[in-house]
Amino acid sequence: MPRVMNTLLLACVLSATTAQAAQPLTEHDEWQVISLYPPHGVYQAELLPQLVTAVEGLWQVQGSDGEPLLRSVDSLASMNVIVAQQDEVRFRRIIEKGELNAAGMQRLQALVEEHPLVQRRLVSADAQATHLWLRLKKPATAEGLQQLSDHLAASLNAAGHQCVVAANARGPLAGRYMTQWQYDTPQRADGVAALQALATAQQQLSNAPGAPDSEHGRNYSALNLLSYLGGILGGELLDANGLPQSNAALAQMYMMAESLRSRDLQALARPDFRQLQLVVLGHKAPLNAPPVSNYQLTHTSIWQASARDYRVLDCRAQGLVTSENE
Repeated sequence: MPRVMNTLLLACVLSATTAQAAQPLTEHDEWQVISLYPPHGVYQAELLPQLVTAVEGLWQVQGSDGEPLLRSVDSLASMNVIVAQQDEVRFRRIIEKGELNAAGMQRLQALVEEHPLVQRRLVSADAQATHLWLRLKKPATAEGLQQLSDHLAASLNAAGHQCVVAANARGPLAGRYMTQWQYDTPQRADGVAALQALATAQQQLSNAPGAPDSEHGRNYSALNLLSYLGGILGGELLDANGLPQSNAALAQMYMMAESLRSRDLQALARPDFRQLQLVVLGHKAPLNAPPVSNYQLTHTSIWQASARDYRVLDCRAQGLVTSENE
């Protein structure tokens, strides 16, 4: 009898362990965000080079152990994206210091609104604020984010601004979430079929209760980036629905991105399509992950505007009074 009981107990433990392993991992993401309100909006030719210098300075900020705090930063001042410019395709900084004349500023605004990884993720709909998405080398803390925010403020103030890290101010991402889902399949998948499954999932997500409106965010995946790349490359890479015409067209776009040393596409979908990412930004409450045909949800990362993970840096005259009384 004891042997039978032990066998039953072992079977129960193994069953529970297997069930637990099958559940997708959910965790709060290690992203932290600073929303910056410049004095007169984002698209100011004098401000943008100062912002590039200030953001570059964040790499010098050290923790108590003497090691740099920052692991990565996504911002207007630091990101590189693929663009079509003067009959060539380039992988370039969003802000090019030598292209801030009137025509260059128009191109910059168009790039922000057209590129699926920029848009509301980096600039608010009214163009009054820009967002810096930071990741630290160690687990995120409120103290680390405060240190980086203070350093950014000091750098901009040295350039003649009057910026303050606003306590309890309501920034454009206040009350908002960013959620990233990872889907996996055990074998190499057909690329076009995977993108069709993503398109269905994204349409379902757009229609879900609580989905963000266009003013605050959107959902995006490799499909959106491929549609953007196909549009700037021209030819007949895309069909009428914005999907790659074939797996050959899909491979051509991956090769182009790889030749320009852009990793954005592979981060959203591996070339063998065994792993996909689906991201939604700007929702006001947690959302359920939509199913993706032939894939299993394996990981969920959630960022929420919180006291630990969100700061507002206000450089506007009387900005603090306005934001705190909203």
